[in-house]
Amino acid sequence: MPHATPSYSDSPPATPGPELPSDLSKWRFKIVDLYCECSEMYRPGGYHPVGYGDRLHEDTYKVVRKLGYGSVSTVWLAIDSRNNRYVALKIMTAKESINATEPEIIQYLSQQANYDNYITILLDAFTHEGPNGKHLCLVFEPTGPSTESMLPQPPDPAPVHPETIVRCSKLVAKKILLDTLQGLAFLHENNIVHRNINPGNLLFSISDITNVEENDFKQDETMEETVEKLWRFDRKTDKWGPEHLYQAMPLEDFAQLGPNARVKLCDLGSAFWANNPPSTHDSSIALRAPELILGKPFGAPIDIWALGCLLFEFLAGRPLFLVNPDHCETQKKKKSTDDDHLIQLHDIIGKLPDDIMEAWPRAKKCFNPVTHQPRKKFRIHGESYDPLEVMFAENKLDEIDDAESAVVCSLIRKMLVYSPAERPSATELLKHPWFLA
Repeated sequence: MPHATPSYSDSPPATPGPELPSDLSKWRFKIVDLYCECSEMYRPGGYHPVGYGDRLHEDTYKVVRKLGYGSVSTVWLAIDSRNNRYVALKIMTAKESINATEPEIIQYLSQQANYDNYITILLDAFTHEGPNGKHLCLVFEPTGPSTESMLPQPPDPAPVHPETIVRCSKLVAKKILLDTLQGLAFLHENNIVHRNINPGNLLFSISDITNVEENDFKQDETMEETVEKLWRFDRKTDKWGPEHLYQAMPLEDFAQLGPNARVKLCDLGSAFWANNPPSTHDSSIALRAPELILGKPFGAPIDIWALGCLLFEFLAGRPLFLVNPDHCETQKKKKSTDDDHLIQLHDIIGKLPDDIMEAWPRAKKCFNPVTHQPRKKFRIHGESYDPLEVMFAENKLDEIDDAESAVVCSLIRKMLVYSPAERPSATELLKHPWFLA
């Protein structure tokens, strides 16, 4: 919908509500040509406005560069003036800061032996008050880009053409997967479920950057490709948003990306104690286990399912299940997306068991009662999907031969068992021949 022509006045702007307006004509800001967080989420309860050179926590941390962002936080490279080092500063939205459990979980894990081998190290935590509320700020060791940089990023997860994909080698992919599996084993052994395993939450370690000059990192307004001024449609001065938006610039030049790469788990903001699961999930939509799609009880096996999907994705260069989060904007669209996701499970993994069919409210509507096959009109992408083995053979890395392909597909099937109780644990998977080879 086109934005309504604004009327200009000298009166101060009204305070935006905490919820993002569904009517785009009521959005405040002009669209920026950057890959960054949603500018409209700079509102009470939302992101804290940050700019180059800002100082936080009694001037201890000086912001020099944006490293990344998520739906509930932004992450910045900062200089720690007290300890003369660079740090990664994660600033949570005010809403998510209220009941955040991440510091508690990381503090518990930090008391366990060798925890720093598996998760990013928490150095400090404090609260910062800004125009949008009180924000939990977590200070971590700096890391490199996420493993998402190793995967294609099509605008829509629809036909993926193998010849257009730039991908990592089998050795690097296996190292990423092995490090992730070791991290999950560590979490699960300590009674913690990650809940949001995805390529964006797997970070490469970096070399020591202590002696790198600030100017080599800084991201300021002169860098037009990665910095853009934020303008309101009504031309008023906004009290809740930053003056500029910044595109994320991960520390790629300092990352160790080869076979000797080290990958750590990050973002434990969705993690929970296994004996106290939340009522809702917070997983990447295409990596959801069937129990998440159907709103059933869940635990550590959801992490195993997600990693099984990533095992396919890193070795085949495309997602296993084509599920677009943008198709979940309304409850009706979400139901349609969930139906298509379950149909993909049926096609790719195999026949859905009775307990899933019974828990799926629209199963009878989606399946032909005579053929017991999904009806075409309920497939978002039209045609049926190939079985796992066919998809893998068509997309796998050239260095994976037929014998290894069979081993990999068998491993994926073990991880994608429909029954959560029958999925292997992370510790059991570490003993699998493919990971040991």
